[in-house]
Amino acid sequence: MKTRHKTINYNAFCTKLYQTNPLKLVFPLHQFHRKYCFHSFRGDETDSDTEDIEQKRDIKNIILLDNNDTLAIKISECKSLQDIFDILRNNNNQLNWKNISMAIAMVRELQIIYYRVCMFEKNLNSYITPEDSFENILTNNDFLNLLNLMEEHYEFMNIQCLSYSLLCLHKIGVDINCTVSNKLSYRLQKILMTTPVEEIEPCILSRFTVSIVSHRDLLGLYILKDIWPIVLKKLNLCETYEDIKHISICLYNLPWFLNKSIMDNFVTIVEHTLLNKPQHDDKIKCIVKVLRLINSPYWINQNIDLTRSLLLNLQGVIKHIALYDMIQLQMIIVKQSEPYQLFEEIHNETSKWLSKADVDTDITVLRLLSCIVPSSSASRRKHIESLLRKQFLLNNSFSQLCIGPLFNIIRNLKTSDLHICNAYWSSVLDWLISGKPLIREHHKLLRICNRYMNFNNNMSGTYRHYKFENQMINWLNEELEQGVSAIIPSKFSKIFSFFISYPNENIGYEMPEVMVKKVLDTVGQYSVYDCYIISRGLNTAFINRKNKTSLPMFLDQYVRLCTALNKRCLEILNQEPNLSIDQINSLYRGYNHRYNVKEPELFYKILDRYKNFTSEHFSSRTIRELTYNLVTSDWYDAELLDKCLKYLIKNHKYLLAENVEKILTVFFLYGVNSEKFIEFLPYATEIINRDKFKMSGLNFMRASLALCYFYSLPTSIKDYLFSVEFLEKLDDELNNCYAKATYPLKVRQLLMILNRAVCIDYPEFDVPWFHTKYCEEIQSLVPKHTGSFYLDVEKRVGQLIKNKGYLKANSFSPYGYKLDFEIILNKSKQFKRENKNEKLVLLLLNEKDLRKTDNEMRGLSKLKQRHLEILGYRVVWIKKSIWNSMFMTEPEAKLSYLKSLIWKRP
Repeated sequence: MKTRHKTINYNAFCTKLYQTNPLKLVFPLHQFHRKYCFHSFRGDETDSDTEDIEQKRDIKNIILLDNNDTLAIKISECKSLQDIFDILRNNNNQLNWKNISMAIAMVRELQIIYYRVCMFEKNLNSYITPEDSFENILTNNDFLNLLNLMEEHYEFMNIQCLSYSLLCLHKIGVDINCTVSNKLSYRLQKILMTTPVEEIEPCILSRFTVSIVSHRDLLGLYILKDIWPIVLKKLNLCETYEDIKHISICLYNLPWFLNKSIMDNFVTIVEHTLLNKPQHDDKIKCIVKVLRLINSPYWINQNIDLTRSLLLNLQGVIKHIALYDMIQLQMIIVKQSEPYQLFEEIHNETSKWLSKADVDTDITVLRLLSCIVPSSSASRRKHIESLLRKQFLLNNSFSQLCIGPLFNIIRNLKTSDLHICNAYWSSVLDWLISGKPLIREHHKLLRICNRYMNFNNNMSGTYRHYKFENQMINWLNEELEQGVSAIIPSKFSKIFSFFISYPNENIGYEMPEVMVKKVLDTVGQYSVYDCYIISRGLNTAFINRKNKTSLPMFLDQYVRLCTALNKRCLEILNQEPNLSIDQINSLYRGYNHRYNVKEPELFYKILDRYKNFTSEHFSSRTIRELTYNLVTSDWYDAELLDKCLKYLIKNHKYLLAENVEKILTVFFLYGVNSEKFIEFLPYATEIINRDKFKMSGLNFMRASLALCYFYSLPTSIKDYLFSVEFLEKLDDELNNCYAKATYPLKVRQLLMILNRAVCIDYPEFDVPWFHTKYCEEIQSLVPKHTGSFYLDVEKRVGQLIKNKGYLKANSFSPYGYKLDFEIILNKSKQFKRENKNEKLVLLLLNEKDLRKTDNEMRGLSKLKQRHLEILGYRVVWIKKSIWNSMFMTEPEAKLSYLKSLIWKRP
């Protein structure tokens, strides 16, 4: 198989073509050689049809096949921008459309090289300055002259050159609405409309689509609506990998025109053309583009089986995939959370790049690192963190291209080093302030705002950058006053969400009433996602104001907004019967964000809507979201979870351990199982055992505790759980965690619970109890109960047990269980019992200890009862709801009730 990392004679190549960079500055040849042996020439994240490393050598054959124009060939061999401009100037009288097309194509080629090499040098504070860079090419007189020449010759260009030139202009940064771009696009549109579909190459359509959709306005859609029928006809004529690849690019960039019928047709063609066919380099590229389309937001859950089949089709060939495509593929894998086989292969392949990052950290490697951080071990994350500290954040500024990848890396690192977080957001702010107004367009600002909110949520709300927040709010205010976002619901919802989330002394703690009123007046226009965005903002706003006790205006606004959003979500459910499972999950999560203002009718309708789906509609991703929602709302739904289990059982060989842990934890928390869950347990045990070395310490312990509860903990997991290796891993995680106030306590408590569970449930494992001192420390800090429920029970028990020597309150069992009341029955002459050695404990059950669905005990309470019974206690529970019920108001009712519990014969 041909490899995309092919290395020809690079030394000769560099010496011949790239001894100087595009702006006549000396290129560091050793760095160029090192980088281009491995890196794709991918210029940015939008599609450009021909940016693979092999094709960069001979650009003239991309757009001018079989061309013998001497001047065009000469231009294609230029090694700098100035060389191109000199040729154009010296041959001004004999220039033709072929020369002009080749010139703009080579400008784009050199720009790609600049961003791959010179931006790396700039990141390291090298000698390259902004004045010498491609960033100022749009004001370069020679380049402006080239645009004028193109305007003179564009009418003679063939369709191939027209499409490639238009795409190059877009990628270079020329405004799509400028005169030359408009002329090219209208001429190309006219040719496409008058040319038989059979004669149009799909690459022409993909270039045109990518260029025109960059309008981001109605004009672009108006132009593309005439091209859409051609794309559909071409879809039905797809025969090769190249055809499908380019049509996938078109469909991906035109989501507004897609419907289920078209996607079903596309899927059928893909299955026929791609699946079960011999592996080929072009097929790999095609699969990546198809996967990106079917994993776009609306379609991500429509074709789970096809997605998995295509991903598995790439098994064994990951090492042959171009680096940029590998980045896209890794993003799809992370989003899908399956299949395990490919996730593992990609991780192993991409991890090799980490060793290169110390000396070769450019934008491409950063993008790659941003994909592998989520699945990296604690030691590897520590290495990546030190790399950032060394090369990008604390000692150096970074370029615009690094902003996205760096965000993903820092967000997933969850670092406790605030210097890194502050350096990143300060640099983003400086870039926004010092840059041109174009970079502060509303959609770009909103993207950055969304990143900040996600970052803040990932840090559990513990991180704030007040200067960034204040400046963003100022810009958003300007956009509301002067832009169009105030009248576009999807834009206004994002602005409103950010605006209310981050109060401080400078901007105040109340929400602007005029914005609240606007939301209330236009709430009927909001979609499922808009409602979710506003709800997330309200949740963050409430948390960030929780220490402000006197905010009556805010609380009134909060209740009015939550009530209106509940009503709107009910309307959506009633009006739209065919909501996707992703939309239902978003409705559910938004409802959970409004936890202070409940609407039972909405809650039950959301749960009821899940009945429209079968296990075939689920995926690892949707199950993960659903289980999170169920735990957040504290709800157990047996029918719904059984659907999830059916999917997990059927696809067990593709599952990741972190997703298996989530479902295990749900069943443990609620203290239930089912037929399907018992069937799933062996698969779950196998998967956790398989991935035990890769899981985070907290997730691995949660999974182990659940397996212990269901008597499914194997020796192999136990051995690792209580090994020096795992305890050292935990220490490393605790030393580098971001939430040092809470995370270490959570981990230590869970480790104690696990140690206790294994000691009591698995004595044959011979695991020592090493938490005695820890339990004693905790017990010394536990305050005496002062709640009315406890005091009332204590009073009644005291009336029954006259001899206080036989009654202990607030005591502790062996292994550290808290006992509300412990009664020794065998010492009392008052009690005539056959069992004279009986120990009895009275335990109180509050609402939080019971499942909402059926008022039964949760898993931790059941585990406590089981362990106490093994330790020789008879356990009696007293539910608060029963204790405070109406029939207990009768005289002596509570005493009689206690007597029946305490002296009830087994």
